[in-house]
Amino acid sequence: MFFTSLPVIFTYTHLLNPVELTVFLLLIAILVYFSTPQPYLQFHEAPSKSPYFLLKHIWLGQTHLWRAFWPFFVLVNGIFFYIDYRATNISFTIASWTAIHGMLFLPLVWWLTSVWRCSPNTQLKIWGVCARTLTLYVILDFLLRLVIRYEFPNLLFDCRLLVIEFGDCL
Repeated sequence: MFFTSLPVIFTYTHLLNPVELTVFLLLIAILVYFSTPQPYLQFHEAPSKSPYFLLKHIWLGQTHLWRAFWPFFVLVNGIFFYIDYRATNISFTIASWTAIHGMLFLPLVWWLTSVWRCSPNTQLKIWGVCARTLTLYVILDFLLRLVIRYEFPNLLFDCRLLVIEFGDCL
């Protein structure tokens, strides 16, 4: 999360500075803290007989928070790191980078909704707050990546080598 987007934004643009972003992220965390419900101490997880039922129970908020949060958090950050690595090593085109972000959009919406619904299913309120806040930070990172792609493509991609997508770099 923010491995590539923030260094590019801070170094080459005047879109944000670190102080503004820190204040913005703290305000998000404070708002999430006050909007997160108290944990359900009497929560009992619904049994899952198959991966389909597990995904269904996660979507409905009937599982523990860690089941909804950690697998997708690790997966999406690994994907972001990998595609940024490939883009900076000039082995990935702008179109491929954008296509993977497009494929991640609906799973991100599913994940945000699932974490939001499962956040009371923990022992301490702080875990629900942290999970909700980090999901919003991942969405913010996703939006910053779209800003970089459409407004500042030359900062992340070497457009001299991309003959097919040359129009993307103008």
